[in-house]
Amino acid sequence: MERSELAITKLIILYIIRSLPAVTLSQLTSLALDTLYMDYFGFATAYEGLRTDQMITAIFRADDPERDAAGQAVIRCDLTDQGRAILETLEHKIPAPIRSYLAQASTSWQKDIRLERQLTALYEPDGKGQYRVNLGQSEGEKKLVDLALTIPDKSLAMQICDRWQRLPQSMYLGLLALLSDEPVLRQETLVSEATSHVPLDPAGYEQPSRRPMPGQQSLL
Repeated sequence: MERSELAITKLIILYIIRSLPAVTLSQLTSLALDTLYMDYFGFATAYEGLRTDQMITAIFRADDPERDAAGQAVIRCDLTDQGRAILETLEHKIPAPIRSYLAQASTSWQKDIRLERQLTALYEPDGKGQYRVNLGQSEGEKKLVDLALTIPDKSLAMQICDRWQRLPQSMYLGLLALLSDEPVLRQETLVSEATSHVPLDPAGYEQPSRRPMPGQQSLL
């Protein structure tokens, strides 16, 4: 990766973190790759450079209620004062198509992150050769679902957690349908699940179709 291209990649990462304070590393990676400006290697190089230069922090707390699919504490990323100052000074160097996409997508990101934080899907060994799966769904401060299951193997436990996170509305309505034997809910569940597979970009906007040409000047 050329130095000027690496500099733009760093600015994009800083922009995303500024838009989503305390974004998880997993979320940051996905959103950065969605810009189509960088591949994973480019992201990893820029991310490590930002950490080394103390422009971002990346920490995890044992008491963080949010966990990854394996039940481990998530890594959260934030800007340092230095990183914020660099972004404010050089933000205009981000190519216009990418800058436009980032500005439009940031609102959708915030909505999606809020929804993701309302869902929990964890699994762990139960010490008896099986796995315990904990599923949760909240609406504000109201707990809608708090479900614990014993699952025979890890593969099935992972599949359940993944499906719970991908189709939260369908799963919730499906539970109500099964427990209440209400046919209307079953129909709504099928419709919701069918429409959930329509591919969309993060904000419903057209993403840049190709990687913009990086500037010639080194920025960072």
